[in-house]
Amino acid sequence: MESASLPTQDLGRRRRATSVLTSDVVLGALGILSFAALWWYGHQKTTFVPSFGEVLDAVPSFLTEEAIWPDIFASTTRVVGALALACVVGFLAALLMARGRFWGLVTARYVDLALGLPSTIAALLALFIFKRSEVGVFVVVAIATFPFIALTLRQGFLSANKQLDDMADVYRFRPLMRVRNVFLPHLVPYSLAAIRNEYAHAWRVVVLAELFAVNSGIGWRFAQAFDRFQLVEVALWLLTFMVVLLGSEYLILRPVEKWALRWRGDA
Repeated sequence: MESASLPTQDLGRRRRATSVLTSDVVLGALGILSFAALWWYGHQKTTFVPSFGEVLDAVPSFLTEEAIWPDIFASTTRVVGALALACVVGFLAALLMARGRFWGLVTARYVDLALGLPSTIAALLALFIFKRSEVGVFVVVAIATFPFIALTLRQGFLSANKQLDDMADVYRFRPLMRVRNVFLPHLVPYSLAAIRNEYAHAWRVVVLAELFAVNSGIGWRFAQAFDRFQLVEVALWLLTFMVVLLGSEYLILRPVEKWALRWRGDA
């Protein structure tokens, strides 16, 4: 009976996976169609939204322009570096909050403060403090994203299996062995969820910070095109932002998450 039920379970699992994939494709197609419909409506009703034809005609010359790639690379570097910094700060904050006590309470108040700080205000403060410096962009993104990472990881610490911790005590695990074999495997799903959730947020904050703090990046190029009223170039940089953001998420982040959580069977 058990051997006969295994093919049935596999078949059911495959059907569920196919159903999920089909629904994702359908929802994705509907999202693209709705975006295209809004674009068409905006072009018909306003004078500042270029048509599809104008934008498509400008794509080849835009992509062959060598000057755009350093700005795309600069923004990507800022997102990755600032998000890595936010993960380190968020991990430490989550660890302190999970332990409670005095420093845990102090850290929780700072996290609450960062949660309520608007990204625009943070970008302006960074401009005043760091002037037009790369450091300001990293600080703004880290401040904007680390509290959400800290809250997610805090839940991971609080939901840790006490029995595994007791087992590590019984077998006298050294600190590094305890981190590697107990804490890290448990925190991997929470860490991946935090990174994927805050990745898009980090991109938005980086583009916003580039408007104020630096003279490079996608946000800076977008502002330049907007100031010169080059509507086609504005649309091209908007599409570039969307392609880089969604492409890196679906081609890199999600496959990595699926690979890292393959042992769960439902990833």
